[in-house]
Amino acid sequence: MRIVRALAALAAQPRGTRRLLTVRFASNVADAVVLAGLDDPVILDVRDPAEVAAGKGGPPASVPGAVHVPLNIDGARQSERPTTQEEFLAAVAAAGLALPRDRPVVTHCGSGGRGGKAAGLLRDAGYDAYNGGGPAHVASALKLSS
Repeated sequence: MRIVRALAALAAQPRGTRRLLTVRFASNVADAVVLAGLDDPVILDVRDPAEVAAGKGGPPASVPGAVHVPLNIDGARQSERPTTQEEFLAAVAAAGLALPRDRPVVTHCGSGGRGGKAAGLLRDAGYDAYNGGGPAHVASALKLSS
């Protein structure tokens, strides 16, 4: 949406005053078609508890069947204290989940930042992991409703 607003603002400027528009694509969220093609994925919600309670990234507020495993350790932001692979895998185990290696894993947060980090940690550990973005994208792609 930010790109659309930036392009609209650029188009509204008089021709002689337009400046170069730089667009940065930071998202590595899996396309809905890719997610829809996954066979029986495990879904991990890596948002903080307060974000889950507030429904950040929804609707829906949560994805049916998702297991909540916060990526942030002790509520510290990733920019302040990045979670290690070992810490995240320990958090997954502490949530009572034994991740199967024969099923894909979809991670999501509110919009895809931490979901992407979590998917990367899992891929590095040998799992078939995808960043689902936010709960709305995951639920829509997988045709789930709460």
